[in-house]
Amino acid sequence: MTQRSDVAGFTLIEVMVALMIGGMAVAGAAALLAALGNRAEAIERAGIGVDQDANAERLLRGLVANLDLSSDSAPSFVGDANGARFQAWCEMPAGWLGHCTVRLSLERRGDLASLRLQVDDPRPSVIELRRDLREARFRYLISVDDVLTWTDRSSHLVPPLAVALIVERDTLLLGVWGSE
Repeated sequence: MTQRSDVAGFTLIEVMVALMIGGMAVAGAAALLAALGNRAEAIERAGIGVDQDANAERLLRGLVANLDLSSDSAPSFVGDANGARFQAWCEMPAGWLGHCTVRLSLERRGDLASLRLQVDDPRPSVIELRRDLREARFRYLISVDDVLTWTDRSSHLVPPLAVALIVERDTLLLGVWGSE
């Protein structure tokens, strides 16, 4: 007969099972933390995209609202379905407003387009506001008499009442002269 000792302890199998369970818990926690890190990066990228869109919209609204109407002989605003060009009052680096030329254009590359803003004040600066657009076009509100009249072209001496930038299923309405 074998005798048992009264020493309390774990068998080798019990220790190995405990280590295996602990290892699985640590591996699960590591996978969870990695997934949380990836989601945090995705949320940060989405937040940056939303901030860029909001800043672009604020810049566009400010430029269109500050349209310069000082020229009597030439149209102050010329636009078609692919873009617009106009004179505006732009913020200068020293803090005051100065004359600048603004060009909004849809640059097409195959099936996709990008929305670009060029401001010449006096050095040209180009900002790509949106890219990889499948459908995009400009429309111009020219009359609000009995019915709203929108057109694809604007080159009158009087600028349009509003500019609509239609991007896929979304429309950005920009009021001219701050008429929003």
